[in-house]
Amino acid sequence: MKKIILLSATTSAMLLATNGDIMLRDGAKASGMGGVGIAISHGSESLYSNPAMIKDVKGSEFSGYLTMFQPDVQFSSDASARIPQGAASKSKSDADRSFIPGFAYVHRNNDHVVWGISVAGTAGMGTDYNDVAKAGSGAFGMETQLAIAKISVPIAYTVNDLTIAVAPVLQYSTLEMNYDTPFGRSTNEEDSSVGFGLAAGLAYDIGSLTLGAEFKSKIETNYKNNISSAVRDFGIASVTSGDQLDQPAEFGIGAAYRMGNSVVAIDLRRVNWGEVAGYKDFGWENQNVVAVGYEYATPSWAVRAGYNYGKSPITEQDGSATANAGNYANAAKNFFNLAGFPAMVEEHYTVGGDYTVSDNLAMTLAFVYTPEETNSFNTSDLTNGQIAQGGGIPSTATASTATVNHSQSAVTVGATYKF
Repeated sequence: MKKIILLSATTSAMLLATNGDIMLRDGAKASGMGGVGIAISHGSESLYSNPAMIKDVKGSEFSGYLTMFQPDVQFSSDASARIPQGAASKSKSDADRSFIPGFAYVHRNNDHVVWGISVAGTAGMGTDYNDVAKAGSGAFGMETQLAIAKISVPIAYTVNDLTIAVAPVLQYSTLEMNYDTPFGRSTNEEDSSVGFGLAAGLAYDIGSLTLGAEFKSKIETNYKNNISSAVRDFGIASVTSGDQLDQPAEFGIGAAYRMGNSVVAIDLRRVNWGEVAGYKDFGWENQNVVAVGYEYATPSWAVRAGYNYGKSPITEQDGSATANAGNYANAAKNFFNLAGFPAMVEEHYTVGGDYTVSDNLAMTLAFVYTPEETNSFNTSDLTNGQIAQGGGIPSTATASTATVNHSQSAVTVGATYKF
């Protein structure tokens, strides 16, 4: 199912992301270089990562990109008491293609001050099993759409070799969750949330070496009825954050070393999923991400390659069978994470390059490949809970599992115009 994502101050649509629910890195240049961007300048595209790196823009620069993102997610579960143990079939999510644009503009005022503005889709997740023909997958007809876009307006100030940048951030996001239960199909409507945050960056040049640091603040979000309705309908009493699903704070440091036409860069980032409402309630933990990239650039062309690794922040809860369905909430969380928000992929391989069309215009191409990850979580007490609701007796012998297979690929086309 194709979905087009139109990003502005007020609109966005569903996408599925890579490091947790956060895009590997916005922009065509960073995407082809493993997502590095803390200590290497990607021109106006640096607005998406470390705003201090816009220091290298000489005049005015506009860039835009379009990413075709293709996740392949397949799910099966015998957690439903209506599906015999081991009889679940595997179904492919229909949320399998998205088109994601982004735009950035940077202008140099003088030798010390550079400012800019960017608009981009930065995060999201989603699956779609709302097809009655797929009832045998045990997905409960799960359909989720989380989409997040940000507008950032940074200003960078350089003194000698040190650059400091700050940027107020406006975030617009939407969430919709629906599912089939034994009691009928839910009717939750898409709800939106507007939040405000702050981004900041540092850059310091030491000869051929550049060191950088970035910070992105937590942004609070609230989606009326969607999360609270889901935890109510599935009986997950342990989730107490209501309809909050805050975007976590991020911290990062990076280094880039230039040797003639070559640049090698590394980024280390920390994403605090386990410290914000919503994610921590569903068992997400803080995530460390490492990205390495290489670029060889000439005045007329450039090639890039990179690697990105971030251990999945989603942890399995103890959903094993008990005589009183005491692990029911944990088992239900296991099911929700894999069926609705399977941000499980960890490794990403990237390649890319530039071609200079004229003195003012350059085109960029990037490709990201993410190998398949397979995860199975214990949902036995979710099945026991349904047995108890039907008047039966839970048993420690009950066994059920939710399994997801998830891989990704993405192609990004970008253009940069200098004037």
